[in-house]
Amino acid sequence: MFSFISLKTYSFVYFLQFIAVTTMAILTNVTVDDSGIDPITGQWIIYSNGVWNQGPCPSCAAQPDKAHMYNMTWHDGSYYPADSPNGNATGPLIATFSFNGSAIYIFCAISLMKYWGISNMTFSIDGEVVGSYERNIDGTADEYEYNVLVYSNTTLSPRPHQFTLQNGDFGYSGSMSITLFDYLIYS
Repeated sequence: MFSFISLKTYSFVYFLQFIAVTTMAILTNVTVDDSGIDPITGQWIIYSNGVWNQGPCPSCAAQPDKAHMYNMTWHDGSYYPADSPNGNATGPLIATFSFNGSAIYIFCAISLMKYWGISNMTFSIDGEVVGSYERNIDGTADEYEYNVLVYSNTTLSPRPHQFTLQNGDFGYSGSMSITLFDYLIYS
């Protein structure tokens, strides 16, 4: 009789461990709007090093259709190098976000207006450059592509990370560049 009770107890303990491991293995996608906060942790996206404008922005050159943007907002980061036509060098624009997870996806709108010349972004995780997005812009109309996945990484170790998006080159060099950051998803 003693072995039978012991076997039942062990079975119940293994069952509880299975439930706990299964529950922890379920990934949850968390969407963070450019203007909002992480609904799980309360963490804000931090915009620094230059001028980021929250759209809709009547004075901004880029005017995407807000109906196509997540929560109808975006952050416009316009990088101007030292030799830019308008003479207003900005230096690179930085957006950082801290999260705890194993994957991250970054979505932007892309301006097709030739005025900008290029969309140039560099991505870092935990201080190391992990990718980039560069696209020459050769359109003539005031048109946009929406929900463009500009970066994804699904191979992160499941732990806290710091993600950085940089628009433009350090040293005030390179071409004018525009980033219309819309939202991110992490899990």
